[in-house]
Amino acid sequence: MTTSLTDDALRLAELDRRVVRNLVEGDTEDLASALESYMTLRQSLRVRLLEWPVATVENIDAAAVLRKVSGGEGLPTDGIIERLLRHSGEAEPKMEFDEQELWELGDQHFYSWYSHHDYVTGLAELRPLIHRSAVPESVSRLVRQMRNSYAFQQYEAAYALCRTAIEVCIRDVCVRRNLFPDVGEGIVLFEKYHWGKLRDTASSGALRERLTEHYRELSAVLHGRKTATRESALHAFKETLEIIEDLYRVHEL
Repeated sequence: MTTSLTDDALRLAELDRRVVRNLVEGDTEDLASALESYMTLRQSLRVRLLEWPVATVENIDAAAVLRKVSGGEGLPTDGIIERLLRHSGEAEPKMEFDEQELWELGDQHFYSWYSHHDYVTGLAELRPLIHRSAVPESVSRLVRQMRNSYAFQQYEAAYALCRTAIEVCIRDVCVRRNLFPDVGEGIVLFEKYHWGKLRDTASSGALRERLTEHYRELSAVLHGRKTATRESALHAFKETLEIIEDLYRVHEL
């Protein structure tokens, strides 16, 4: 019978206290047993926590334990284990999951819903940003992340990256075309200007209208007013690339 997350978290906290107590009292025999039980239960919890993006835990103490063991902070026993490993001559910390566990967890949490076929198929649906000259690394990196998010079916994330890429492109255009006063060495204090000011300075006419409408659509998904789908994310990606290309083209960059 599988125990609840709450029960296991509270049990882990109890084992943590037992380890510390044994260490203080010098009870080496029970210390070894407590450490083994702690590591086994902690590993089990870590595996179970891979399953959920949200874990509902009403018990405050249990919730605190789960945050620590899954967020990297750890419990006192984790620090004790680290010191023991260093003392034993371990140069590097052991991997949290061994190779066999990684393959098994991969089958369960990744390959059960995804595959290289899905990734390549999704990636093949997207074209690259095409421009006559190199664009800044910041824009290139965001486009790469946009493509990966779409290929991994993370459509809301793709929307967020599309909007960020447009904002970065607008700022790049403003800096390179000296559309705003700088404070030296091409540094512009963009926080002084709201988005509408930046948009209207870098675009006009039909391009500005298209940019305004597209930015509104991207924001609607980010603010939870609309739901992203594969089809809508594909359209958002294509529209983003075309707008970025047009912005650089009209500014002859």
